[in-house]
Amino acid sequence: MITPKWQILLVDDEEDKLESLAEQVRNSVESAIVRTWHPIGDNDPLLEFDKMVNEDTVLVVTDLDLTTAIRGLFGHSVVAWCRNQFIPVGNFSRGRKDALPTEPDLFELRVPRFESDAADYIARMFEGFRRIREGIESNPKLLNDGRSPAHVLANVLERLELESELSPYLSRPGLFNSSLLDTLIAASHEGLNASSIEKTKLLTYILGHVLVNAVLKYPGPILAERPLCAYLAMSYQDIEKLTPLFQDIEYTGPFDGGQKLYWRDRVDDSIERLAHDLEIDDSQYNTLGDYRRTVMERALGCPAANHECNRCSGTKGGFWCPFTKRAVCDSGDCSSTASSWIPSGAYACRVERDFYDEWSPILGL
Repeated sequence: MITPKWQILLVDDEEDKLESLAEQVRNSVESAIVRTWHPIGDNDPLLEFDKMVNEDTVLVVTDLDLTTAIRGLFGHSVVAWCRNQFIPVGNFSRGRKDALPTEPDLFELRVPRFESDAADYIARMFEGFRRIREGIESNPKLLNDGRSPAHVLANVLERLELESELSPYLSRPGLFNSSLLDTLIAASHEGLNASSIEKTKLLTYILGHVLVNAVLKYPGPILAERPLCAYLAMSYQDIEKLTPLFQDIEYTGPFDGGQKLYWRDRVDDSIERLAHDLEIDDSQYNTLGDYRRTVMERALGCPAANHECNRCSGTKGGFWCPFTKRAVCDSGDCSSTASSWIPSGAYACRVERDFYDEWSPILGL
C-alpha cells in the first residue's frame, strides 16, 4: 500500500475529542495522513506547530479555544500561523453557537460543530485543495508563463473557455486584504519568487478559497441544486424530476463532494436543445425565467411546482438570493443587483428586495 503524501493536521485541547475526530476523518479520507496536535503548556506553541506542518500539509483544522492546554492560546493564533505559510485552515467552536460567525470571510473555513458533519466537511475541503494543488503541479508552465489566476483556475477545472467568467471573482474588492498583502510582502522578502513550491502553495491557497467561498457560494458559472431551480424559475420540490435532464452536465471538480453541482453554460445549452425540439421561441417571453420555466414544464410534461416568492405566487424567478436562500426575479420590487454585496461574476445572483432595503441603510451600502 502506498503511503499518502499529503497531510491534514487537527488541533484541539481536548485529547479524547481530538482522537475521535481524527478517526472519523481517517475513515473519510484515504489520500491523506491525518496528524493530531494536542498542545502542551510547557512548550512553545509556535515552535511545536512549525514541527507539525510542512510543504505537504494541505489543510489545518483547529478548535477556536485552546486555553485548557495553554493559557492564552486560541485558534486565531493557529489561523494566523497558517496564513503566513499559505496553508488553508478551518476553525470550529464546541462552545456557544455564536462563537463563530455563520458565514466565513473569503480566506476562512467554518467547520461544523458536530463531529460527523465536521469530518465530512474536512474531507471535502481537503480533497478540494488537494485537487487544485495537484492540478497546478501537473502543469508547471502555469507558474511561469505570466497567466492570470483566472486562467490557472480555468485550467485546473478543465474549462479554459470560462476564464473570462471566473476572472471577476478574482478581482472582487477585498480579495487581497491587508493581512494577506502583509504576508505576501514578507514571503517575497524570504525568496517566494524563487520557489515554485511557494508559488504553488500561494495559488492553491487563493484559488481554493475563491472557488469554495465565492464561486460556489455566489452562483454564476456553477449552480448548486437550489440555485439551479431558481435559475429555472421552479421550486426545489421538482429537483428529482430535473436531475435526469442534467445528469450529463454535472460539475465534478474541486469541492464537489456532498452536493450536486451543474455547469450553467451547459444548462443553457440543454435548455436550447429542448426548446428547439419542442419548437419554443424565446422571443415570446418577457423574461428568461419565464422562458426557462416553460421549457422545463413542456419537457417534463407537467406543471412546475411554484417556489416560495409571494410577489409572483412563485412563478417567476431566474435568479438566486444567496442571503435569503430564495428564488427572485429581476423585477425592481423583487430584487436588487447590489453589486457591492455580490461578486461581479455571480450573474445568477440578485439580492431579495426586502432584505436589501432592510440592511443596506444599516450597513451604509
